Order: sequence, then C-alpha cells, then structure tokens
Amino acid sequence: MNEPLCDLQQRIRVLEKRVLGLRSANVFLILLTILVAFGAFKSEAQPSAVVRARTLIIEDETGRDRVILGAPVPDPKEGKRNSPSYGMVINDVDGIERFGLGLQANGRMVMGFDAPPGTGDPRNRERINVVADETGGAYVRFVNRKTFVPGRLILDKEDQFYLEFLDFPAGKTISRRVSFKGDEKLEQKR
Repeated sequence: MNEPLCDLQQRIRVLEKRVLGLRSANVFLILLTILVAFGAFKSEAQPSAVVRARTLIIEDETGRDRVILGAPVPDPKEGKRNSPSYGMVINDVDGIERFGLGLQANGRMVMGFDAPPGTGDPRNRERINVVADETGGAYVRFVNRKTFVPGRLILDKEDQFYLEFLDFPAGKTISRRVSFKGDEKLEQKR
C-alpha cells in the first residue's frame, strides 16, 4: 500500500513541476508579446520629422471644411481675396469664412474676424481687423454693419499712437484723433 502512495506522490511532484514550468513559459510569452507590441506601436506612433503640403484641410464630423492651412489659402466660398495670403482660415458650419490669419504678398500680416452672413451689408462681413503692415505700422480696425469704419487704433509711420473715431455725414468724412498730443479733428470731402 505504501508503494502506490509513493508512486502517486512522485507523479504529483512531476506534474507540479510541469505546471510551474508552463506558468513560467506563459508569463515569459506574455511579456515578450507585450514588448513586441509596444515596440511596434511605438515605432508607428513616432511622427515623421517633416510633413510637406501646400494646403491642409481639417474637416468636421460631417466632412465640411472647417480649418484650412494654406500656402496660399484658397479663395473664400463667397468671393476672391484682396491679395494672395499664406496662413489659416476657420469656416462656420456652412463653409463661410469667419476668421482668417494671413501673410500677404506685400508683407502685411492680417488677422480678420467676420460676422455671420445676414448681419449687415453683404459686401463686407468683416468686423475687426488686426494688422501689422508692410511699413512697420499697425492698426486695429472696426467695421460696422454698413461697411464703414467707425474707429481705429493706429500706430502710424511716425510711431505715433492714437485712437481715431470716424463719421460719414453726407458728402464728407470727419475724423477725430485722440493721442498724447491731444485731440485733433479733421474734415474731408468724400
């Protein structure tokens, strides 16, 4: 009776060693699989050093062009640009430009914010322009719904900074400039 029991105990020890060996092999294979997968994922996820394109279009979930980076930026849906521009455009859900940032061919850097269609004279939906011009000057221009410019902040050619209010009564343009030099009022025929 002792002999069958010893034989059975011996067989259990052998099986336990085999199970331990299989567990170790499984752990090794799992770790090896993880390392290989991570290495493959890591090498695919690394971005290339350079991506070259003339235009990059970011679409929304329905496939509409929403953000456009271009050299040059394509003309807007509703017309032509005043000057070729290299930069970025953001469109609304209908594909209408609402924001633009661009470097023009003459060296002028312009950022423009546009009102939605139907909120004023359709000839010009611009409402705010921020410009660093080609001569080293700068201005912020506000455009009303009638396409007139009621006011500007200006850094002029002589490096003078002023706030300018504009009015357009029949046949003339009135300008009031406020600066450290004081107030100045100009009137011109249109």
